[in-house]
Amino acid sequence: MAWYDCRVLRAGPSADGSETSQPVIYIMLTDEAGAFAEYWFYAADNSKKEMLSVALTAITTGKKVYVQADEPKPSNSPYTLISNLYLVAS
Repeated sequence: MAWYDCRVLRAGPSADGSETSQPVIYIMLTDEAGAFAEYWFYAADNSKKEMLSVALTAITTGKKVYVQADEPKPSNSPYTLISNLYLVAS
């Protein structure tokens, strides 16, 4: 797993996702270093509500997030698991 400094572009639940128990929480991220842009990720099952809260806060405040995730696939399929998601203060 790697760490990325990202901007959150979109975030929300999906009733028909299959990566975790329902609902699956999807978060669209762009890596500030250019590793990926506008890629979809899904929040780990055991902390998806908290990750959704952090993602929505990042969108609302314009702050970046620090993300631990597997390396995303070049085609963005299948989506990539986020293990940790932290709001960055500045």
